[in-house]
Amino acid sequence: MRIRIARCFVVVPALWIVRTATALSTAVHPKLLVSPSSNNPSQPTTLCDGSPLSWSFDQLAETLGGSGKAKACWECFRLGVDPLWYYSRSDASSNEKHLSNDIEPFVIPFELSENKQTNDIRWTRQQVEDHVSEMASRGTPTKLSNDTLKKLQSAMGGGSIETSIAKLANLTTSSDGTTKMLLELKQDGMLVETVIIPWDDRQKSTVCVSSQVGCRQACTFCSTGRMGLLRSLSSAEILAQHYWANKICRLYDIYGIDNCVFMGMGEPADNADAVVRAASVMVDQSLFKLAPRRVTISTVAPNPEVFAQLGAAPVVLAWSVHSSRDELRRQLVPTTQHTMEELRQGLTTALQGRSKRLRNIMLEVTLLDQINDSTEDAEHLAQFCRPLLEEVKGLKLVVNLIPWNDISAIFGPASRYRKPQMDRVLAYQKVLIENEILSYIRTTRGDEEEAACGMLSTKSMRA
Repeated sequence: MRIRIARCFVVVPALWIVRTATALSTAVHPKLLVSPSSNNPSQPTTLCDGSPLSWSFDQLAETLGGSGKAKACWECFRLGVDPLWYYSRSDASSNEKHLSNDIEPFVIPFELSENKQTNDIRWTRQQVEDHVSEMASRGTPTKLSNDTLKKLQSAMGGGSIETSIAKLANLTTSSDGTTKMLLELKQDGMLVETVIIPWDDRQKSTVCVSSQVGCRQACTFCSTGRMGLLRSLSSAEILAQHYWANKICRLYDIYGIDNCVFMGMGEPADNADAVVRAASVMVDQSLFKLAPRRVTISTVAPNPEVFAQLGAAPVVLAWSVHSSRDELRRQLVPTTQHTMEELRQGLTTALQGRSKRLRNIMLEVTLLDQINDSTEDAEHLAQFCRPLLEEVKGLKLVVNLIPWNDISAIFGPASRYRKPQMDRVLAYQKVLIENEILSYIRTTRGDEEEAACGMLSTKSMRA
């Protein structure tokens, strides 16, 4: 089985979005063919939503019998440490591992430092204890009794945080440090991908999480859209990706996570309740503690109302526009049912209702050669943005230009698409800048291995 790595870099204002990752798909695995348990796969599943990982702090405190006990759990969760293992007296002599024995070995196709050359990476208990004590927000955390651990284990369905929601099935790391996790979901064995992108300039990492297994929006230029939708993820399944990312960053000495983007597999608006809940947990200062402006939810906007729905989470919004012309956008996003003007009005209303510090929007445009990359297209988009800037006081707007990567389609519109010429991309950007609209070009890496933006999908699914 060959796993491909997502390696897309975005340069956007550091004040509110640092960089973003890309749409992902699952790797080849027989369990991907399992039918979803729900008759409507666009609705979020609920089996894992009862996990303490997705609870409020107060709910966990009430269950365990005190806020100190809940805080002790979250001191572990934030570091990617299983509190059942950490506080277990019967397991006091064991070391921490990140892989169970029944899964495939890691694929790490580049030279690693000496302590990373084994597939059996682990921390000693003393290392973990020292790290938890060092990172604890109030010194040495409260110890959890056996009775409390039993309550916690019961709340997690009798398992641990690493077995009750999702377990790490595989890990691949590229030469630039980008790391992709393949997670196997406990509910039905389906697989989702999550990407960790380290940034040397900030010495921090971005995690790109998935909200669904597959996607039903059917964007013609995207491999993930060609997969269709298998099912939505619960909020706990989304948050488990963040937990595992924190764990891998710690074990492999990767820069810590300070930024999360909902730009992996799936359309967040088709799983809004779970996405809003997960994003809210990420920025809760008693839970994952990310800054609100460091979490971004990206949507293709199936309807005008989704901006308000997703905006219920106190995080940044992004809109995958691709074209401001109605006819062309319907060609690129065939599930489109509303005019761009209607969608823009929905966005305007949602932004007007947000706090000033969250009046930020990133418009994403995937550029295709001779399709939507002309200066006329750029001028149309610039004029399309004008009402947003005029009607939303204090709005910070940026347009992110994404040169399309060939997904090797052998049928459908994508078989006729081509990557745009850079001179046309630069000309497009110049028009936007001349119209006083901030614009950046996403630099793509990994396209030679079909690992770049919009390219991740199995050949069997594209054939």
